[in-house]
Amino acid sequence: MKTGRKKTLVLVVALMVGLFLTFNISVSESDNLMDRLLGNFKKEHKPVKPLLPPGVVVKPGFEVGKGVPVGKAQMVQGEALVVHKGESVAYYLKKDLPLFTGDMLVTKEKSRVSVILNDQSVFALAPVSKLVIDKSIYDPEKKKRTSRMSLWFGRARFMVAKITGKSSYKVRTPTAVCGVRGSDFALAVTPGVVKTSSLPTFLSSLNPVKDAHAATGSMHTTVLTGPETSADFAGDKGPPRKMGPNSLSDAEGGKEAIPILLVPAKIVAGIFAVVGPGLAAISMPPGID
Repeated sequence: MKTGRKKTLVLVVALMVGLFLTFNISVSESDNLMDRLLGNFKKEHKPVKPLLPPGVVVKPGFEVGKGVPVGKAQMVQGEALVVHKGESVAYYLKKDLPLFTGDMLVTKEKSRVSVILNDQSVFALAPVSKLVIDKSIYDPEKKKRTSRMSLWFGRARFMVAKITGKSSYKVRTPTAVCGVRGSDFALAVTPGVVKTSSLPTFLSSLNPVKDAHAATGSMHTTVLTGPETSADFAGDKGPPRKMGPNSLSDAEGGKEAIPILLVPAKIVAGIFAVVGPGLAAISMPPGID
């Protein structure tokens, strides 16, 4: 065999091996990324600052908020607090206490709360979480719903009741916004390090700044959709990601959301059971299949 042909054969073989390694390493990195993102839902996270605003004091008893109630506490485990809009007093939540527009909900360690809104949608806060009910308007006669939540820290699961008519349901976080069309999804707002680089290990190891693709000490929003659920998920930059059922994405502060990862249905169900255990059993609102 001539020298030229030998060199060509060697180059072809090297190329094929390189492609094979790149593909397998990329798949492995994708699996590792999925594991890291799903891990955001599985444990309590330490907030970077106190969840209650400065100057807020906890008092016994309960005073109602302003306006018409938009829902009520459906279940409380441990200690959960509510701060009405514009006030500097926090009250301990108990089952069936009413909630109002602008209410801030905070769960302590090893504590949970589930809430049912007037449209029969429900959401659950996992331990060490903070959420504000920015808006919850439901008009059954006009068949209209507008819901806006802000998840500032921690983990939450949302089950959105299906209605006939115009519906808008959005959840904002410090790094993302999620608009949902469907019935079941979870969000986690956490600090930490999440690598999103898809560079193959054997190439990135040659790069002295390979960890520049990792977020260090930044806030992340991770979203996981359930069966028959779709969502528009956008980070601080870039267009929204169109998410279908059983999908996973993440948005670091100041960046766009990462490409969608598909998650097996059994794993999705397991994550939902961690974030909002028994939520469907506690209340299965009319219209949710």
